[in-house]
Amino acid sequence: MAASRRYFITRPDQLAAIVSPLRQEILDVMARLGVASLADIASTLGRPADGLYYHVRVLLRVGLLRPAGSRTTGARTEALVRAAASEFALRYAGSPPKEARAATAIVGSMLRLGTRDFRRGLLGPGNVLDGPRREVWALRSTGWLSPREVAGVNRRIRALNQAVRSTSQGKGKRLYAVTILLTPLDRRPRRRPASARSAT
Repeated sequence: MAASRRYFITRPDQLAAIVSPLRQEILDVMARLGVASLADIASTLGRPADGLYYHVRVLLRVGLLRPAGSRTTGARTEALVRAAASEFALRYAGSPPKEARAATAIVGSMLRLGTRDFRRGLLGPGNVLDGPRREVWALRSTGWLSPREVAGVNRRIRALNQAVRSTSQGKGKRLYAVTILLTPLDRRPRRRPASARSAT
């Protein structure tokens, strides 16, 4: 099983590796699967294994996945990998501009994954789209929050994250993804640069 600690992704090579949406998907499921073969990962993601090999190698090279021995299935021996931790996170505080750009690119990939997942969920036959067991949600909400209310929102986001992360594979279960952003909105008018003002 993957280690239980949270792993902060801060190294430039690791940040560059997970700009790829596919590598984010692999890392997400590996944090849940524990020890798995390439065939296991492919089956979980519904993708061909040969299309994942290069990406798994990249994640191994930067240390986000680790070798976990091998297993023999019939006449075949499969290499096994595990995630470096059961939870991965980006550390935003004090990020220099280069790391901030990398984090922004990673979040852009997360949002593209979320958009793709939403489209597939919306069009997927048999998916529940309303009622108490709806499986597809999209939400954007704005409001004025005090620091205390922001702390409350953070608690709820952590609780939702924990509710999703604390589950495991089992009969009758499906793999779901939850994508969340919380960000302040600065609606003040932006000042034009002095050169633009003097040109008018």
